Amino acid sequence: MSDQYQDNVQRVLNLMRDTFGDTFKTYYDGDPEAIPLFNLPCMIVTQSSDDTEQAAFGQDDVTDSLTVKVVLNKRDDWDGDKVHPTNMTERRIRELVGQRDPISGLYDPKTVKGAIRLHVLDGVTAVAPKMHVEYGINPRVTVGEGYADLTAEGHVSFDIQYCVNTPLNSI
Repeated sequence: MSDQYQDNVQRVLNLMRDTFGDTFKTYYDGDPEAIPLFNLPCMIVTQSSDDTEQAAFGQDDVTDSLTVKVVLNKRDDWDGDKVHPTNMTERRIRELVGQRDPISGLYDPKTVKGAIRLHVLDGVTAVAPKMHVEYGINPRVTVGEGYADLTAEGHVSFDIQYCVNTPLNSI
C-alpha cells in the first residue's frame, strides 16, 4: 500500500516512532486506558473524528481529527524521598511537545510539534493551521508490581485534511 493512502493514525504513529525512537518504550495505535508500568513512558495516537463532505466533482474532502498523547510516569518525579522541583514530568512533557531552539526560535524537530510541522504533510493536502495542547489531563492510574502510579500527560490535537476520489456515479 502506498504511504499516500496510509491510515493517518498509522502515519502519525510512524512519524512519532521515527522522531523519538527509544525515548518511549511503547507507541500505541489507540488509547489502551490501562498502561502497564513496563510500557511507560509511552506515546499514544488516537483519532477522535472523521468529517467527510462532498467536494468537487468526483471527490470527497476528509478531515481527520487526531491526538498525540505523551504519557510519562509521575513516579519518576521522586528520587527516594526527594522531589526535583525544577525537573518534574510536566516540564519534560512540555519539552517533548514543543521545545524551541533557543537561537532560531524554531520548534526542535525532535518534538511533537516540530515533527508535525516538518513531516506530516507528506502525502496529504493540509494540516489544519491550529494545534491544541492540553497538559496534565486524564491522569490515569496504572497498576504494576503491587502499587499504583499516576501518569502525567500532554495531548496535542490537530486536523489532517485530504481528498478522496469517488466514483462519479455515487454523486
